[in-house]
Amino acid sequence: MKGFFSYNGRLNRQPYFWYGLLILVIFSILIVIFQHVSTLLVRVLDVLDLVVASFLVVKRLHDLNRPGWHYWLLIIPLYNIYLGLVLIFQKGTVGPNPYGEDPLGQTPQTPAPAMTPPTAQ
Repeated sequence: MKGFFSYNGRLNRQPYFWYGLLILVIFSILIVIFQHVSTLLVRVLDVLDLVVASFLVVKRLHDLNRPGWHYWLLIIPLYNIYLGLVLIFQKGTVGPNPYGEDPLGQTPQTPAPAMTPPTAQ
């Protein structure tokens, strides 16, 4: 994934889910391994996990045509559940938006012109 450690660009649903799951598994394993070694190291891993996860969330928000600061709405109880479900299930905007090109490469469909009856002259 190009630019993984960046807040720029967009990320659609499938990579968001799989990368998020991968991050969860990796950091969970590391925390279990190091929890008996050093409390400080575990705290550093916690912070690193939050930073890496924030890259994914902000890119996913960009795919939904929302600004990255909406990440902070995840600290609001109950609304965070709603926003989490939106991040997982809502389809991103079709075509380019201010945050970049469509990661699926789709273009917006323009409706066909309506048929108008011929005018008598």
